[in-house]
Amino acid sequence: MQFESAYYSRDDENVPPHIHDIFEHGLPADFRLIGATTRQPEEIPSAIRSRCLEIFFAPLTDAQVDQIARRAAAHIPIEVDEGAIRVVRRYCQNGRDAVNLIQIAAGLAQADGAARIRAADAQWVADAGQYVPRPEVRRRKNPEVGSVYGLAVYGPNLGAVMEVEAVAVPAPPGRGRITVTGVIEEEELGARDRKLRRRSMARNAAENVLTALRGISGPDPQDFDIHINFPGGTPVDGPSAGAAMAVAVYSAVTGHAVRHTLAVTGEVSIRGGIRPVGGIAAKVRAAGRAGLRTVVIPCENEESLPGEVGGLEVLSVDTISELIAIACKESVALTPARGGEPASILSASPQG
Repeated sequence: MQFESAYYSRDDENVPPHIHDIFEHGLPADFRLIGATTRQPEEIPSAIRSRCLEIFFAPLTDAQVDQIARRAAAHIPIEVDEGAIRVVRRYCQNGRDAVNLIQIAAGLAQADGAARIRAADAQWVADAGQYVPRPEVRRRKNPEVGSVYGLAVYGPNLGAVMEVEAVAVPAPPGRGRITVTGVIEEEELGARDRKLRRRSMARNAAENVLTALRGISGPDPQDFDIHINFPGGTPVDGPSAGAAMAVAVYSAVTGHAVRHTLAVTGEVSIRGGIRPVGGIAAKVRAAGRAGLRTVVIPCENEESLPGEVGGLEVLSVDTISELIAIACKESVALTPARGGEPASILSASPQG
């Protein structure tokens, strides 16, 4: 491959020898260009993406964000309060945001004559810069009826714990209705030159859940008005939240409480199967960060688990009956047409 430039002259002695060599003899065409960015994949032009091998790195941990923020403050130099570091950990998910927040907060503190970055300085920057906080769910202290933790992915390798709640009110037999709230019905993805609109399938997934639950012994979900809600506004595409909706609805209909240290993920088929979903590694890490103890995943996702699960108990299931038996700590019977193998324990930690 040959190069040309109006700024290159073979007679210029100030040009380094290796540059002379490139322009005189060219370069082999089998080179590789490596780039890194914090932009979303949809923001990269498709002509570039089609010629790239994309590698997504794991998100920074709280400890890594903490370290980056402290180093940024040390380079200014200025002292930083622990409260300010907590603000950085809550609002920053990459090193660039952490450094920018610290630098601006340092300027604000110095303008006020302060000798250190205070929590109020960091919070002001986060609010003024419209930083989006990391999705966080406070773990419940006790088991509750109709409430379960689901798992979602809201970016490359970025997992989140979401709460799913359900309420069931008796209705005339066979005339129950279902309501789903708290989900974004339609979202727009992509950059300025390329937009993609995606509709949520949460309601369709809820219909699948009700059909599957009718194959389980117990009250018929169609005899209840059921309201399913997703508090907090976490993006929900639908199918992967099926397992969480199934547990929440079953708990609401039967009155059996759900374990408060457990999170579930998986798609529910109308025949009561638990289908595989994406983002398992990110979801498991999110459950660990939230302080949960047990994660239930589809059997077909076992190979997608990260190498280290951080002491979590990870259980795999094939059927909705196995899922409910784990989540509600009770024995559940399916109709004779749907037998199932016991849940397999991948990594046991006898807690909760």
